[in-house]
Amino acid sequence: MKNDNLRADRDDLDDFIPRASAKREKSLVLQVATGVFLGGLVLWLVQLAATAAYAKLMLGTITFGS
Repeated sequence: MKNDNLRADRDDLDDFIPRASAKREKSLVLQVATGVFLGGLVLWLVQLAATAAYAKLMLGTITFGS
């Protein structure tokens, strides 16, 4: 049995309203910019902590225990 009326109502483009994608693109740009900024901040803090630990190790001022 062949049924040629399988198209859904959403396939009719008469009352199709496209979404505003500018807000989504702006949000994506802000997310990427925030991610880059926070990633750089985390890398800088890790580098700062590693440098401080290495300097203490080289100076011999790291104390274990009391």
